[in-house]
Amino acid sequence: MRRTTQLSLIFGALIGGVALGRFGLAAGPVPLVVALLASLILRRTRLLTTCLLLAAAALGLWRATAWTSDQHRLSVLIGQTVTLTGTLADDPSTGATGQVDFKLGNLRLGGQALPGTISVHEYPVRLQRGYHVQVVGKVGPGFGNAVAEIGFPKLEVLSTYQDPLERLRQRFFVGVKTALPEPIASFGLGLLVGIRALIPKDMQTELTLVGLSHLVAVSGYNLTIIVAAVDRALKRAGRGVALAISLWLIVGFLIVTGASASIVRASLVSVLSLLASFYGLRFNPLTLILLVAGVTAAAEPSYLTDLGWLLSFLAFFGILVVAPAVEARLGNPKSILVKLFIESFTAQILTLPLILFMFGQLSIVAPFSNLVILPLVPLAMAVSFVAGLAGMLVPAFAGWFAWPAMLVLGFIKAVIDQFAGLPWAGRTDHITLGVMLVMYVIILAGTVAIKRANSRGNRTEAPSSHLLEPVKIT
Repeated sequence: MRRTTQLSLIFGALIGGVALGRFGLAAGPVPLVVALLASLILRRTRLLTTCLLLAAAALGLWRATAWTSDQHRLSVLIGQTVTLTGTLADDPSTGATGQVDFKLGNLRLGGQALPGTISVHEYPVRLQRGYHVQVVGKVGPGFGNAVAEIGFPKLEVLSTYQDPLERLRQRFFVGVKTALPEPIASFGLGLLVGIRALIPKDMQTELTLVGLSHLVAVSGYNLTIIVAAVDRALKRAGRGVALAISLWLIVGFLIVTGASASIVRASLVSVLSLLASFYGLRFNPLTLILLVAGVTAAAEPSYLTDLGWLLSFLAFFGILVVAPAVEARLGNPKSILVKLFIESFTAQILTLPLILFMFGQLSIVAPFSNLVILPLVPLAMAVSFVAGLAGMLVPAFAGWFAWPAMLVLGFIKAVIDQFAGLPWAGRTDHITLGVMLVMYVIILAGTVAIKRANSRGNRTEAPSSHLLEPVKIT
């Protein structure tokens, strides 16, 4: 069995173990220890792969069991009125009715530490990530991945202290808003750091309608696209220089975004692809996807039912697996615009069934809007970053440095408005779970058929040229 196939199966087994633990099966560390001992004993036999698969599944099951136990400590509070202290774990967002929504971490109840986070919905109040607060209210059942939540509690800010990195992050946010007017400033921040909540609700609706939500959320697309662009631009300076600057760029994104889940996922994919290119390794795309999915699911089992996590890897599968197969079938077109269209289209196709099932929102214009706007994204991010630095360091002269961002972001917003204004831009059409599964079976069967046809015709599948160009895919 090929090494890449073994790795794919092992990380697939890890995800399967986490899934079993999430949906009711419980296990301690004993099965993991037994499987690892069997792997050592049988390492020179054909049973080694089987033992490693069992060990990976046992590890995932053990991790999910421990996570479920931690969540139970929060769920038992449902129905009680409690006094909790904690730290804002994310950037507060404004809800549909004007309320402020945030997650509270580092929880303490009566001096006792509690695991995980709890969702809080509060009346409009000025809060920032890192603030230490006290909330008094009744705990209710959570929505989605949130185990529990507190609605409109009595809130007291105990401390506004933020660590130096968080203060630098907040200063940059203020710098962008100093240099650029709204909603251009929020859109520029959304592109840079992938925080959808910063963007006004009407613009969020437009982005969803035209199929561009992935630029400000979902899969960390904003990081992968600019890392690929920087790597291409610096290759003439040497592979080492390109690698070093790209890695520092990733570190900067992690700081500015506060290590949001989507950026962490994209960072893992980008770092692996950059290192693979630097050392001349060859990554099977499915192995790369399963590796990152397995690591992130084991680190946080709640991701298995997180919409952003699911959409992330569906989009990656479309871009890394389906797009190269389609391009090879079409004779590997050289035009970057054609490649962009194919990659965007395959990502949209892979995420469409889940979006229809969850939201019933179908964007008709998505392939065309992506084709027009995607080539401008690296430039838009670069000029937004310059505007933010100017607003942070020399606010009196920020306008002089911000005009390129005004032009590029203003043009992108005008294009979005035009596409969103079309009467046939999108439609609402919910589907059932069964229909969604059938759609994915058809997509998977079609992908397999195309890859087999490419193999019979000796058509070489080139690596995806846009998102993860550094990866050498076999």
